[in-house]
Amino acid sequence: METKTSGSSLSKALNMLNHVCTSPVPLRFAELVVLSELPKATAHRQLNTLLEHGLVRFDEHKQAYYPGYELLALAHRTWANLDIRDVAAAPMRDLWSKTQETIHLAVLDGADVIYIDKLESPKSLRLYSAVGKKGPVYCTGVGKAMLAFLPEDKQETVIAAQSFIRHTDHTLITPQALRVDLQQVQKTGVSLDLEEHEMGIKCAAAPIFNTRNEAIAAISVTAPAFRTSDQTYEEMKVHVKHAAYTISKRLGACD
Repeated sequence: METKTSGSSLSKALNMLNHVCTSPVPLRFAELVVLSELPKATAHRQLNTLLEHGLVRFDEHKQAYYPGYELLALAHRTWANLDIRDVAAAPMRDLWSKTQETIHLAVLDGADVIYIDKLESPKSLRLYSAVGKKGPVYCTGVGKAMLAFLPEDKQETVIAAQSFIRHTDHTLITPQALRVDLQQVQKTGVSLDLEEHEMGIKCAAAPIFNTRNEAIAAISVTAPAFRTSDQTYEEMKVHVKHAAYTISKRLGACD
């Protein structure tokens, strides 16, 4: 019985908090009583509990309730403790299911990318990548996806640190060529590796953003060129962009 009472009380408090946070205008006590459908005494008790924990705040002048600053602190701590691999796991599996090709999750590590997760294609495909392995930024889909959305000063620092070694006939080997490519990534939200790192391998990647809309990771789908018709490649781009968007939203990114 005690558990049910506790659960009921929590439900009432959360319902009250939801009204405070989602209302387009600050709400007064009488309005919250109506919306919550609680007795005045119960509504007062629930609001006092939320006030004590900093989850709501009360403006004496306007006699209205606002979301509390502790909500921001809780959100920050939650996002800070999220493991992006856990957050990305389901969207990665969904992308793998739709494409049946190799899926990568990567982050920036200084001037390199580092692969932190990978789902292998069920079809035959041998790739350079492996979890824990580093790769170049300037000629990988995941690298360019993140680089395109870095602040200009950080972007230039990373570009200046690139080796610009020619891996294939398609590798971008000058800073200017890379900058032109990054402008296109910014426009489309999708980064392409058109056999730039490995011959016979194509990749479509998209950036993943955090709650501050910083590009903190990237997800990609990689396939051999012989399996990648123009239509298939277009589908890959759509699917990878959707996967990146889903992960970003789970991390608290804004549209």
